[in-house]
Amino acid sequence: MAHSEGRISRRNVLKNLSIASIGFVVTTTSIADPANASGGATAGGVYLLSAKQRYNERVKAGVKEFIALSTSLEAGSLDATKDFFAKDAVGGWKDASSAGYLLSNAFRRSSTTPPDSLPTVKKWKAFAAELEVLQKALKKKDSKGALASYQKSEALLDAYLESVELPPVIEMRQ
Repeated sequence: MAHSEGRISRRNVLKNLSIASIGFVVTTTSIADPANASGGATAGGVYLLSAKQRYNERVKAGVKEFIALSTSLEAGSLDATKDFFAKDAVGGWKDASSAGYLLSNAFRRSSTTPPDSLPTVKKWKAFAAELEVLQKALKKKDSKGALASYQKSEALLDAYLESVELPPVIEMRQ
């Protein structure tokens, strides 16, 4: 019998064929979960959608606080504006500044595009640069200069809000 296993015979061919068939059936019909790869954090723009949702509210809160400054600046008071720039929490400049930049960066269409070349980032940086001028006026206690800078920055803010698909300043005042 030991000699019959090495020979090519009908019985050995059928035996090997049946073993191979069983192996094939087991490997192709085994119950294994398919691999569901996400494709990375930005696959399909899902990350961008969540980033927009995540930063929209923080930006809106900061914009509403910023808009509220007009009354005190028009009255010649700088205290509320100083508080806005010093505040770390949602609604203050520090939080709105980071959320605004991140929101503008969420409008990229390609991961190879540098952030500074995005129109939304350019508009955010123009607004933020004018707020630096406003802060300098605050340090000099120049209420007229602060008001002028505020009014200029409000126009820049409107351009930014439009680019990131948020309501304009006039709608957020309500």
